Amino acid sequence: MKIKWALNELKKYQDSSLAVNGSVDLEKSLKKRDDEIIATSPVSLKGSLSVEEKSVYYVDLMVSVRITIPSSRSLEPVDVSMEFPFSEIYLAPDSPVSLKQFSEEQLAERLSADILDLSKPIEDAILTNKPSQVFTDEELETDDLPSGKDWIVLPEDQHKDHINSSNDEGDPRFAVLKDLFKEDNE
Repeated sequence: MKIKWALNELKKYQDSSLAVNGSVDLEKSLKKRDDEIIATSPVSLKGSLSVEEKSVYYVDLMVSVRITIPSSRSLEPVDVSMEFPFSEIYLAPDSPVSLKQFSEEQLAERLSADILDLSKPIEDAILTNKPSQVFTDEELETDDLPSGKDWIVLPEDQHKDHINSSNDEGDPRFAVLKDLFKEDNE
């Protein structure tokens, strides 16, 4: 599927919009930009691209992709399905339209060349929508958290309680440092 066009090629869609429906493989570039990504499915795009008379290009798509990233707890691979809207406005370099005409909610950008390439903006949207924490199905079903010699993982809700109830004196190895800034505290 094509996601890069010369602006002259898109001018013929001023009276009707260009249907964008298909998939594109962005796995290599996504993995290069984010080393946490293990794998991705082809990115499915469905929507339209319309052209306004004054060289304004409206892109409205629904993006669907499946990414594989490591579990936040065990680093085991987890498949995550993502689906989100992608809506942006592009102005040709010579367009008389000002970016100030668009509201803050509308993502508008002036192109630097006479080419509309959606690969980087779509990648940006995928990376922005990627969840910050994922867990395997087994991790979601159990309350068991990793632990080892002299360390444990606590859930966020228990973390504050644990810190407040811990020994106020701290690590005895740092006791000699407590008088270091004594004059600042007085």
